[in-house]
Amino acid sequence: HPLKSYNHSVHGQAFAAGKSQAAVCTDCHGSHDLHGAANSDSRVFWKNVPGTCARCHHNVAAVYHESIHGQVAARGVKEAPVCTDCHGEHTIRSWRDPASSVWAGAVTKTCSRCHASERVIAKFGLPLDSVASYLDSYHGLASRRGGLVMANCASCHGYHDVRPSSDPASSVHPARLPIH
Repeated sequence: HPLKSYNHSVHGQAFAAGKSQAAVCTDCHGSHDLHGAANSDSRVFWKNVPGTCARCHHNVAAVYHESIHGQVAARGVKEAPVCTDCHGEHTIRSWRDPASSVWAGAVTKTCSRCHASERVIAKFGLPLDSVASYLDSYHGLASRRGGLVMANCASCHGYHDVRPSSDPASSVHPARLPIH
């Protein structure tokens, strides 16, 4: 139910409030150049999603394109997360909304969809235990009990600016950690 979902999204709520900058269907899907999401010419084809969102979200897009996720997506790796993988499609909600997939209480679950996937871990050589070690940590235990003021994945790794720990610009590069 895309329209019903849109009405509850940040874009739909902005439109209902009469805000002129609110994204509407044609902003993402186009008007006369409509294609299904599986068509590589579509604005909502997975590889084109970052560019579609960048039309309004310039600053976030620039950060994302420099991130490991953005770099890998640009190389055509389908498993790389694009905007809709974390934020949803028609269900995009504010990060302050408990129903949002990027709300503090949901970030770990959102990241875990890929970072706990055996297939993704094996294919890209990701650490085997990153999600499990977080869940067993003080922060993970607090998170599982419903806490919201503890560190989650994005607290250390960033939201849109996720970089590998080997990147000197990464927030988790060994030189940037308090104990190294």
